[in-house]
Amino acid sequence: MLVVTDVPFAMLHGEDRITRRALAASAALFRPVLPVLVADDASPDIVIGAVLYASESPFAVLFPRRFAAVAERFHGERPDVTLAVFRGSAPPAGLPAGNGVLNVFGTDSATDLFRAGLFAGILGAAMGEADGEGGQRIHALVHDARAGGGERSLFAGAATGRDPGSAVVFAGTAAELPDLRGVSSLVAAGAGADALERNPGVPVVLFSWLDPDLTSSAVVAMFDDSPWALAVPAVRMAARGEATGTIPSKPLVFSRRIADNGVSRALRRAASAVPQETNVAANVDTAAKR
Repeated sequence: MLVVTDVPFAMLHGEDRITRRALAASAALFRPVLPVLVADDASPDIVIGAVLYASESPFAVLFPRRFAAVAERFHGERPDVTLAVFRGSAPPAGLPAGNGVLNVFGTDSATDLFRAGLFAGILGAAMGEADGEGGQRIHALVHDARAGGGERSLFAGAATGRDPGSAVVFAGTAAELPDLRGVSSLVAAGAGADALERNPGVPVVLFSWLDPDLTSSAVVAMFDDSPWALAVPAVRMAARGEATGTIPSKPLVFSRRIADNGVSRALRRAASAVPQETNVAANVDTAAKR
C-alpha cells in the first residue's frame, strides 16, 4: 500500500513519525505500507510515475485532497487499483464521486468535536476555580465556518457535561476570544493558532497534523486527520465496500505535558468516546468513562 506524501507535509509532520506510522500500518494491515514522496507542485505525470515506480501493482494508493485530480486520472488509467482520497473537513463538492474503487473519505467532525468537548471539560475541571466571572470555568472553542450548529452543540454538551457548572464560548477567530486569563481550556479547531502566541498557560487542544515537537508545551492533546493518521481505517472501509464516509481524527494525548496522571488517563478514556444520537449532555460522562 502506498500513501502519497508531499515533501513540505513530510517536513512539518515529521519524517520519523511517518516512518513509525508506516510500520504501524504495515503491522495492522499485514502488508507493506510505504510513503511516496513528491513535490507539492509535482505534475500529475510525475506523481503517477512516482506511484508506479514505488509499486507496479499496488494494493491501494491513498491521496491527500490536493492530489484529488491526480487520483481521478490514476483511476482512469488503472481502474483495478483501490484508491482513496482524504477530503478532510471540506465538503465533497468538486471532488470525485466514490465508486467502490476510487473512494472519498472525510473527517468525522462531529465525533471529533464531541471528544474535544470531553477533553475541554476534563482539563478545565482539573484546574479548579477559574478567574472568570464568579469563578465559573469557561471552555473556549475557536473554529472555522465548517463547524455547524450541531457540532458546536456536541462540543458544548460534552464540555459542560464533564464539567458541570462551566460555560462554553465560541469564536470564529482568535480576535473574538475573551481574555484568556479567564479561560480554563482552549480548543483550536481549524482556526485560532494566533491565540497560542498570547496564551497565559491555558491547556490547549489543537486540531493539527503538525509534529507535536513543534508545538507549544501548553498543547496537551491534538486531533490529527492526516492521511497517515487515517490510513488504516480508510483501507478497512474500502475493503468493506464503503465508497464514501467519514473517519474520526486520531486523538493524541501528551502525558509528559500533563502533571496529573489521573487527567491523562481520563483523556485517554475520552479519546474513544462516541456521541449519542439523543440526550448527549446527559450521557457524556458515561461515554467518557467507557
